[in-house]
Amino acid sequence: MKRSPGLVNSSRNKKVACTVSAAALMLGVSSAATIGLHFQDNYCGSARYSGYPITLTAFGVASNGWQSLLEMNTGYSSCSGPLGYNLNEVIDTTTSTNGLNPLPNGSLNVSWFGPTANFCPFGGYAGSPPNYYTKGGPLTTPVTGEEEVYATFIRDGINFGPGESGGNNDQPGYLVDITGLKSLFTNSSFVVETMASGDSIETLTNVMVIDVTNSLTNFVSYPNTPPVKNSEGTSYYQGTGGGLSTGSAPLNTDHIQIMSVQPVHVAGEYNHAGTICGFIITDKPVVSMSPQTIPLAGPGDTVALSAYAIGVPPLSYQWQLNGKSIVGATNLSYSFTNLSLTYGGSYDLVVTNVYGAATSAVSVVTEDFIALGPTNGVVYDTNPDHPQNNGVDTGATWVASSSDGSVTRTGVMGFVATNADGITVQDKASFDGPTGTITFWMRSAGTDQTASGTAGASIFCRPVGGIGNSSDDFIIAQLDGSPGTLYFEAPSFNNIFTSVSGVSDNLWHFVALTFDQSSTGGAAFYIDGSFQATNANSLNWTWPTGNPLEIGYSSDSYWRDYNGLLNDVRYYSAILSSSQIASIHSSGALVDTNDLQLQFKFAAPPGQGMVLSWQEASAVLQSAPTLNGPWTDLPGATSPYTVFPAATQQYFRYRYVPQSLVSNPYLM
Repeated sequence: MKRSPGLVNSSRNKKVACTVSAAALMLGVSSAATIGLHFQDNYCGSARYSGYPITLTAFGVASNGWQSLLEMNTGYSSCSGPLGYNLNEVIDTTTSTNGLNPLPNGSLNVSWFGPTANFCPFGGYAGSPPNYYTKGGPLTTPVTGEEEVYATFIRDGINFGPGESGGNNDQPGYLVDITGLKSLFTNSSFVVETMASGDSIETLTNVMVIDVTNSLTNFVSYPNTPPVKNSEGTSYYQGTGGGLSTGSAPLNTDHIQIMSVQPVHVAGEYNHAGTICGFIITDKPVVSMSPQTIPLAGPGDTVALSAYAIGVPPLSYQWQLNGKSIVGATNLSYSFTNLSLTYGGSYDLVVTNVYGAATSAVSVVTEDFIALGPTNGVVYDTNPDHPQNNGVDTGATWVASSSDGSVTRTGVMGFVATNADGITVQDKASFDGPTGTITFWMRSAGTDQTASGTAGASIFCRPVGGIGNSSDDFIIAQLDGSPGTLYFEAPSFNNIFTSVSGVSDNLWHFVALTFDQSSTGGAAFYIDGSFQATNANSLNWTWPTGNPLEIGYSSDSYWRDYNGLLNDVRYYSAILSSSQIASIHSSGALVDTNDLQLQFKFAAPPGQGMVLSWQEASAVLQSAPTLNGPWTDLPGATSPYTVFPAATQQYFRYRYVPQSLVSNPYLM
């Protein structure tokens, strides 16, 4: 026999009714609530140091859950208002102006006394230590909601402030009195958490949260506040700081009072401050301190994510990675060791109790790794007997040939000084010997004195003071004006001289420079195969290993970039004889392949290569011929690094010392 549709629906309705939470029925939950209260000051009417109503989510509470109370006087003689005051506000379901927001239900009567108030530039916990915690001056946009709460506070009546003598006010502390709580938390208990800030703080005293109805006192503490920077020159330690307290035990009362345990300072020993800038009252969970983002973590690092939450217990915790629950991660903190690629992503913490659930802000853990991608502008080394030392072109243009009417050179690179064109070759041990010869063909009509820099034009440079650091270098430069003689400078100015002939006539010239770093050595210029000039070293000098070869430019901002053409650039690790130099000029002979470490013939345009990139600045790039090694450090290899296949460089990794990273170093 068929049942009627009504009976079927009735049966289903009964089943639905049976699924209501038993815990909720026992507790009689009718309305969970969270409210934050924030004290404001009036600093002589200054918009820079007064007010700061809450406009953003702060300590896990949305801006419309905060009540920004009446502004309090600072007590300074330059401002109107007495030293000490009593204020009162009523907050209910209709209040919506002057910093107040409507309650979900009920009505609260809030009264408070304070000796004076003040502004505090405490930066909160969200920024990078140590300077963020001692942030100075008025808050500037963008600010966080936590900064808005910390910005203004009630003084404790004891420490440095208006009316003080020797750093002591001798005024009574603050007292906050709230009634009507059972109209807001009609069928539930609630907990309280406080925030404090100040400009005369070393540590913060405990806070008494008093159940007036039942004559019970709860204590909340500030167990792990950031260190402050001592200032003001008083006999006791004081600075700008603040903190977030632990949560109180559950309270079930209509009437509470909040006050500080007696603040005290002892000259030369300590300063315990007892200020307040705001507090939260809630039954449902609130994640009042979310895990902070880990902006960069390296392979093998240990990462500790932590948060703090309040709410009527019992509280349940569940960490998530990219929105999915992490098995076994059910505590306030979650840690993992030996970080690998599987750990990167967005973490958050979900906290639940019988009254509701709250999710923390997201902590993004960014993992560093070596990324491989294509790159253009690879200039290929054509020396026949050694591993290639390829370069990277940053804008020079390849030309098939160039003729000045009497000399024609094929395979040419053109450099424009104002475009910052250049070719960079990473350092190799073969460039670090005590002797050498550099040769090249050049054609230039002169330096471009409109280009950035102070003098001359760098044709070949090896920076000494570090890339981008203006200092004396190993440099071959073309001097300004006519005839445009060539200039040589050794590191630490241990050798400086110029050629006799000039090269700024828009004709092709063959240039060679020989050098010997020893105190008995020196350097010599050759132009078009003929000896020009020589000069002895004043002292011996050495290469700064790790710095690259720079062709057509210098990272030393003193020198302008080269403006002209280059062809057949070579680096020999020995001093060539005058006859060898003449042979290169007349026939292009290699003359000494054993010592030829680099040759850029520019026979074809720069090609495509691969580039490695990473973020961890302390990492040292290594290469190896096989996956099993041996691994060798690559000096001066910074990201991005262009790689060139070679027998000894088939595999790459970086060497890195793992660290321990904590998302909230000052979590209680």
